[in-house]
Amino acid sequence: MDFVSFFKQYFETIGLLYSISWWWAGPIVLFYLFKILWRKYSWGQYASTMKNIVLEIKPPRNIERSPRTMEQVFAALHGVWSTPNYIDKFIKGKWYQSLISFEIQGVNGEMHFYVRLESKYRNFIESLIYSQYPEAEIQEVEDYTLSVPKNVPNPEWDLWGVDFKLAKNDAYPIRTYKYFQEEVTKGMIDPLAELADVIAGLPPGQQIWLQLVVTPEHDKDWQGTVKKLADKLSGKEVKSEPMFIFRFFSEIGDILSSAFMYIFSTVDEIAEKKKEEQPLMFRLTPGEQETLKAVEESIAKKGYRTKFRFIYVGRREGFDRGFLSGVNGAIQQFNDAMLNSFAHDNETKTFANYIWVEPRMRFAQRKIFNRYLDRDPDGPRFVLNSEELATVFHMPDMSVLSPSISRVEAKKGGAPVNLPIE
Repeated sequence: MDFVSFFKQYFETIGLLYSISWWWAGPIVLFYLFKILWRKYSWGQYASTMKNIVLEIKPPRNIERSPRTMEQVFAALHGVWSTPNYIDKFIKGKWYQSLISFEIQGVNGEMHFYVRLESKYRNFIESLIYSQYPEAEIQEVEDYTLSVPKNVPNPEWDLWGVDFKLAKNDAYPIRTYKYFQEEVTKGMIDPLAELADVIAGLPPGQQIWLQLVVTPEHDKDWQGTVKKLADKLSGKEVKSEPMFIFRFFSEIGDILSSAFMYIFSTVDEIAEKKKEEQPLMFRLTPGEQETLKAVEESIAKKGYRTKFRFIYVGRREGFDRGFLSGVNGAIQQFNDAMLNSFAHDNETKTFANYIWVEPRMRFAQRKIFNRYLDRDPDGPRFVLNSEELATVFHMPDMSVLSPSISRVEAKKGGAPVNLPIE
């Protein structure tokens, strides 16, 4: 049979199968296609009705609190999670949880902290922050991204950006603030200190943006995933019960294996085999025990589906890619080979090689820039718990002496109770 006859017969077979099955397979395929398109369209319509605002948080000048304080904010913020019903999804278009973006801007050598969220949650987020940082200052401001032209890159402005992903399963935690401790005094080293120093060195016209777009993850889904990993690491992983006949022959095999071991093996070999038969958790190395402990501690924490994004944008005159190394170094502080690590996602990183380098580079730059402006969660996402989020985004301690951090200028206080009123 020649190739022409083969392909002719091949396509005739496909046509025959289609003529037999189109009446039931076609509607199923069309239904799922319609569902995907309707979900995208209805969510877009719903999202266009949401009123989003940007709040700037100015930390107190003399703050003596660890990131654990911010962890309490993220733990309580999980209360915005809700379960949309079928009417909310299919009719109103509310397919997803509300997106809240926690952002850090470095500009003119200053470090600013922002939260972008729906206006209906403003009172809630303000009460959470004030409860932990009573002397902080929160005010609604214009979106700081408007300070940069929307058509970046252009002849005057350049940009470099990347989305982060996790190197391992997101049930493995990153290195959190609990591991940032000075050996001699046992005092905490603020995880944002290095980033603050990098921002302090920014020349005029250059900006560094970090964005954490988060949405609450259902406790059952998040904690169940972590529990499975903890059971696997400790050797408690539940396996399906085999049938009686297989279990019977397995036990017979174990008996014969043990008998041959005691007859033909030496004392040292028997001791070694007994050691191997001990439960896995008793054979873990100190590093593996630390990993298991960190994973188990995550089970009780709240989880957030997270998009982590970084952009360096500025005027071409003075655009220095050396700042990329500084920011990447600050991010690598959260990496731990025994736990988890942030890594660059090459699909979103603004680089191109080999062919059509310039147009492909501009396309990647504008794509990530527009996603940043829209707080778009597309691309790699992963779950971070409240402790991990607080490590990356929190109000720096007063020990961070960098002048880059924009703080409240004066301490606020109430008026004296005996103030005379005219």
